[in-house]
Amino acid sequence: MSGALLPEATRDRFHLPPDAIYLKSHSVGCQPRDAEALLRDKLLTPWREAGEAWPHWLDAIDEWRVALAGLIGVEARDLCPATNVTAALSRYISALGAATDRRTILLAPSAFPTIGYLASGLAAAGWKTRYLPDDADVRDVANWTAALDGDVALVIAMHVSSNSGALTDIAAGAAAAKAAGARCIADCAQSVGVVPVTPAAWGVDAVLGTSVKWLCGGPGAGWLWVAPHDRTALDPMDRGWWSHANPFEMDIHDFHYAPDARRWWGGTPDVAPFILSTAGINEIAAIGVGAIRAHNQTLQAMLRDALEARTPQWRWPTGAIGGTLCIDTGADQPRVAEALDRHKLRADFRGSILRLSFHGYNSAADVEATARAFA
Repeated sequence: MSGALLPEATRDRFHLPPDAIYLKSHSVGCQPRDAEALLRDKLLTPWREAGEAWPHWLDAIDEWRVALAGLIGVEARDLCPATNVTAALSRYISALGAATDRRTILLAPSAFPTIGYLASGLAAAGWKTRYLPDDADVRDVANWTAALDGDVALVIAMHVSSNSGALTDIAAGAAAAKAAGARCIADCAQSVGVVPVTPAAWGVDAVLGTSVKWLCGGPGAGWLWVAPHDRTALDPMDRGWWSHANPFEMDIHDFHYAPDARRWWGGTPDVAPFILSTAGINEIAAIGVGAIRAHNQTLQAMLRDALEARTPQWRWPTGAIGGTLCIDTGADQPRVAEALDRHKLRADFRGSILRLSFHGYNSAADVEATARAFA
């Protein structure tokens, strides 16, 4: 299994906490060493030296689109920056009202809460929210198929669940949605950077993502990918001057949607988050998502080998999972939390569920330290 591990030098690409072992890449990834210089060169220097820095800043956002497009195998023109996943989803749904008479949004109760908050908040606009049963395995496409009917407009599926680490077969879910006449959008916030994200191969209609977590790009740089078949077919109601084909035309009576994913953009864009995001994407691309995935799975297996037989009272995950190892520690949770703190292991919990994430900058030594802490 050691052959699947990345070289130790991978750690040198990132700033790691000097006094702790960081196992929370499902929350905020570690800062790339190139991030500070890139922010200075792309944001601060043009601003200082040119005053009117927008041409430079827009070039930086275009570079971000190209970098992310290369990482997930799509065309840059089909990617739109967003402040966060919530904003991206809101703008996407704003276009569906005029595109379909259906009014039901289908998701799983294990979806990230912001998805449910947004969906249920649309009730005043005539939308209904439907959930899979609480005990339904999101990895079994039959559960999604059984919940589909003629009123479902949109299926929202998490590629990787933040609560359990469950890895959903997005392609199967998208096919089921399409067969039922619905669209499918994949939330890849917990997968992109550690699990291959392949929108074109999946056949989904859209993808949501963020640069915080595994992409190591910090907050504020969310994104929306819209499939080419909807490139100009959907017109978001939630729009702004940067959704315009020519934002600087400045005719309040004359609006023309941008001919690509920029139509989802909205108002004046943030710049700094996307420069920082580019630094993260560049590092992940240089290491390789496939290599990070293999490294992650090897470290997960090492920890299971060291602890699973010794902790029969814990519930270890079964089936396909993403980059986060979610272990239900049950009544042991207070003891485990104390051990994490005492041994300076940075992980977290959802209730009694311990969440551990091994990124490319984690090592076999980190696994050994974790195993010793729980001995």
